[in-house]
Amino acid sequence: MATTATRDVDKILENKYRDGLKIIRMSKTSKQLLEQLRKECPDVDEKELVSLFKSVAAGTKMVDSAIIAAAHNMQYNARHPSKKDKTWIDDIMTETSLKMMKPKEIMKNKELYHELIDMISRLESKYDDDDVPDIAIFKRRVTTFLKEKVNK
Repeated sequence: MATTATRDVDKILENKYRDGLKIIRMSKTSKQLLEQLRKECPDVDEKELVSLFKSVAAGTKMVDSAIIAAAHNMQYNARHPSKKDKTWIDDIMTETSLKMMKPKEIMKNKELYHELIDMISRLESKYDDDDVPDIAIFKRRVTTFLKEKVNK
């Protein structure tokens, strides 16, 4: 089923590209806009830029503004990729602990995950009345915890 959906999406995107090409060929304004966008958005695939021109009202000022905004948004996203998903555990993992077990693996192991949370809670409670402890303390304790639990 996924392959049928993928083919349908690919077909829609290809039609959108072909229609965008037709619009650009028929309109001097659209040709000029595409040339401008090629210069302003060098990191965006040209096929994606051309596909933006597929619109019932292409060539009007409102649509041109939307095309420009969409192209600039694509350029921004190309230059500023999103950060990888992080868990709250990532910040207290060391290279040694990461070699033993990844944070998402810890979270999938419910028993181990709850034990880790308990250990961190007990450690934090020692500092309730004092200044906040250095993150290195938590990192060392997590590494020790994993050595004890994972390397049995």
